[in-house]
Amino acid sequence: MSVPANSKRDNPRRQEILEATLRLIGDRGVNSVTHRAVAEEANVALASTTYYFDSRSALVEEALELMIARSTEYVRRYTDCPPRISQAELVDRLVGFADAHINDPLAFLLAQYELMLEAGRADYLRPLAARWTIAYMDGFHRLVRSAGLPETATQIIANFVEGALINHVTARTDDFLEAGFRPLLTDLVAALDSALPRASREGG
Repeated sequence: MSVPANSKRDNPRRQEILEATLRLIGDRGVNSVTHRAVAEEANVALASTTYYFDSRSALVEEALELMIARSTEYVRRYTDCPPRISQAELVDRLVGFADAHINDPLAFLLAQYELMLEAGRADYLRPLAARWTIAYMDGFHRLVRSAGLPETATQIIANFVEGALINHVTARTDDFLEAGFRPLLTDLVAALDSALPRASREGG
């Protein structure tokens, strides 16, 4: 008798396999993903990975889905704000967002970037990556608008945050957030407030 698909999807063993896939991607890259390597990382029988995921592509795709769900939740948590916030609160929220990605053991920041790069090469992953980008930018736009900055500041701030996080994973420092990220972000927000056209602040 076959097991219903929804029962397979809800099985804790399946989640363990996806978590192991993310760890593997973060440690060794997307190309390291095979059923055997994931089974070894998850400490499960090889048959378990093939039972829940019928191909390597399915493992990678669902790992990306899990990563997107987590990242989108962080975006929602730190950008769901009142209609008006101070620029200091904007900075605090973005520092919290960065901190969550860096220090949460389930965030798998390296795996996130590996998977997004893979989406640039693999057509079947692009719709998922596009969904993540929309949710990410919508949240950042809401936050920036609430802080009274012009709409054009959204992309600039998002690019700063992503660039800073990439720099951190390639050259880690213990005081990254408070010694580097926060003061630079504070200066950037102040510069955007003074330099970008006021007329666009209510746009979008």
